[in-house]
Amino acid sequence: MQAPRPTPPSARFIPAVQTVTERSGVTVEVRDHHQTLFWAVVRTAALQVVTQRCGFLPVHESGHKLGVLMAHLDKAIRAVRCNATESVYCDNVLLNGQVRLPEALAQLGFEVSERFRPPAGARAATALLQERIEDFYCELTITTDASRSWHSPLMGHGWILDYGRGSVPMVNAFAAAGKEILQGELNSIYYALQDASRYHDALFAGKVSFSIRSDSLLAINLLSNPKSHTSIRSEEVKPIVHKIHELLSRSEVKYDWVKAHSGDPMNELADRLALVARRCFASNISTDERQHLLLQIADEGVDVGKTLPLRLGRFFQVH
Repeated sequence: MQAPRPTPPSARFIPAVQTVTERSGVTVEVRDHHQTLFWAVVRTAALQVVTQRCGFLPVHESGHKLGVLMAHLDKAIRAVRCNATESVYCDNVLLNGQVRLPEALAQLGFEVSERFRPPAGARAATALLQERIEDFYCELTITTDASRSWHSPLMGHGWILDYGRGSVPMVNAFAAAGKEILQGELNSIYYALQDASRYHDALFAGKVSFSIRSDSLLAINLLSNPKSHTSIRSEEVKPIVHKIHELLSRSEVKYDWVKAHSGDPMNELADRLALVARRCFASNISTDERQHLLLQIADEGVDVGKTLPLRLGRFFQVH
């Protein structure tokens, strides 16, 4: 008797890896980056990216329970999907500490899948967000000021980092020893640049253009006019100018003089920050108390025709 021969299955088995890899649908990703919500919506068919949308929204404009953000996502998803039953994929992230993304999308009527996101969609959404974030932070305006003590060699420094485009400007302050006001004004710019680099790894790689604003005309002239360097007599000033130019050597830079106490809201704010930093240091106020005072200033916002919200940067210290 001859043994039976095995017959091939009537249906081809598809490996699990291939099933996941070739998964299709709409991938949604949202990232909170320094109080700005960046979002991407990508539709993929197997390994192919079919269409995509992206955008951003400051947290303070995102509405109650992120209603404005969800309206943007709703519009984008409906624009890219091929039919009303196409699955939507996203990570189970908690946005702004109050909204779960899958639940919020489900409430909009979308069929949110609990399975892994399509790899092609996940890669495309991440790359799209990274590109959007880099483009968003391509222009940085820095407004600085220094406050000098007439009773001791002490200088307060204040600055605002503003990327514009509706983002929330960041404020910070620091106090250190210093005799000359020019030295203090230049140090304020240098400290602000150092502070900004803590939040942007490639800040000085040449992709970000800078606008440096100060009410010190001499500091602005020294930085913007290389020929004026020969007139520098102070040994404290020369190395600061060199360090600033070294940091910005690969970047496009514009130096702007702002008349002091002329009503410029950012200049007035920088002056206030520098004053608080100096007085806190002189009065031996603790770091926690100083940060609390700076946080109060940030919470007040700044009047630029409307009240613009502010955020306080991480504690700054020169090493």
